[in-house]
Order: sequence, then structure tokens, then C-alpha cells
Amino acid sequence: MTMNPIHGPVDGIEPKLVTVELTAYAAISKGDVVAVSPTVANGQFYTTQAPASDDASIDDNEFGMFVVALEDVASGATGRFAVSGIVDCLISGTPAIGAGVSVKVTTKDLITAAAANKCVGYMLETGANGVGIQSVLFDGWNGFGIKHA
Repeated sequence: MTMNPIHGPVDGIEPKLVTVELTAYAAISKGDVVAVSPTVANGQFYTTQAPASDDASIDDNEFGMFVVALEDVASGATGRFAVSGIVDCLISGTPAIGAGVSVKVTTKDLITAAAANKCVGYMLETGANGVGIQSVLFDGWNGFGIKHA
């Protein structure tokens, strides 16, 4: 691969890592995937919460906005989270390289994209057997569409 010293790799897609600082709703570990809470203060979303499944709000697995913890964050503390980019995420199951993944409801991990759920990433390596941290092309803000039934 040819490298450009200013812009990085010339071949392939390398999305920019976009990070934010948010308040943790509970103890969160590095690699956990959590929802952005619909709570607003000073015109900004500022906290996280467990993903919901009501398909009607910013925190749910169809319409929601999601972030990945870049560090361990204590409950009530502020921490760094990735909104998009190539990120190490907690994965449940064994999705294959290139498989779309969605947020597993009420847990802090990703699974092979489930029907009617927002696809928030694509696997960049094969998922571990069971649960583990794996590299994902992640977009918790826009996602990559909805997995149809």
C-alpha cells in the first residue's frame, strides 16, 4: 500500500476516528457499545445509557445513536467515546469479516445485524468464539442502513 504522509493510506477506505466526551450512565469498560441518551443540556446530548428496543427514540436499536468506549469509565464520570472510525468493539457471537453488525438490546456489545436494527458497523476481523473485542468499521451516528427482515 502506498502511503501519503499527510493523508494516510492512498488505497482503501480509512475513515477518520471521531470522538466525544460523555458522562457514563453506569460503569463502562473499554470496547463497550452504548447508546447516547436523549437527555439534552445546553443544546447538546451529554450522557450515555443502555440501548433500548422501543424503535422510537435516539437510544434504541433502530433509530439510535451509539458510541464505543475508548477507555474504562466509572459511573457518573466523563470519558472518551468513539462516534465513528475503526474501533475495537465488544462483539457477541462470531460474525465473519465484512458482516454487518448491530447493537444488541440492553447489553453493551454488537451482534451480526438483526432484522429491523440499524447496522452500525462492519467487521474487520472474524468475531471471537463467544464474546470478545474485535476491530470494526463503526458509525454510531449515521449507521449503514437498516437490516431488513
